[in-house]
Amino acid sequence: MEISVLQQMIQHQAMAMMASGKQNTSSNSVFADLAFKQLLQEKINNATNYNNTFMQQKYIPSSAHTTYPITVLPENSSSTKEGTDSIYAYIKNAASKYGVDEGLIHAVIKAESNYNNEARSNAGAQGLMQLMPATARGLGVTNPYDSQQNIEGGTKYLSRMLQRYNGKVELALAAYNAGPGNVDKYQGIPPFKETQNYVSKIMKAYI
Repeated sequence: MEISVLQQMIQHQAMAMMASGKQNTSSNSVFADLAFKQLLQEKINNATNYNNTFMQQKYIPSSAHTTYPITVLPENSSSTKEGTDSIYAYIKNAASKYGVDEGLIHAVIKAESNYNNEARSNAGAQGLMQLMPATARGLGVTNPYDSQQNIEGGTKYLSRMLQRYNGKVELALAAYNAGPGNVDKYQGIPPFKETQNYVSKIMKAYI
């Protein structure tokens, strides 16, 4: 209910009471008080019905609603988010070219960027498979935000790690995350909580 309407109603009631001479004793005062109460209740009911209708319309859940993670976009990047079909095709081609299971590539991309080719970490890792700039250059990737190049480079690197550790997926993933130097140093998955969680998360998704 509008405040101005309520104020007017209160003023009318007060004026009626003053005119009667005595509050709640004369027939005029009783009549004015009853009319005021009826009108006030009517306004309250109308306002309640309006609010209920508004809330129902505003908060109807939508099954199509999707929440996306907040991502830092790269500066001076001309890349755009690509369709799922294109990304899946790039994964399929890279998997065939480098002999890496498609499911493993998907699991890595899901963990690294959630399929956002414009993703960039605070450490500077870029694109779908989160390649560091120096690593990307070494893999021949000229634009890490290009989905095809990023998947090609990331899969190539993952293939190298699988070969280095005789097909042991967990060690390859640990090397992908923490670097092969740390895997060699600790002769296994490094005792880094981040790396251990990373390997565990991807293995669960992959298996």
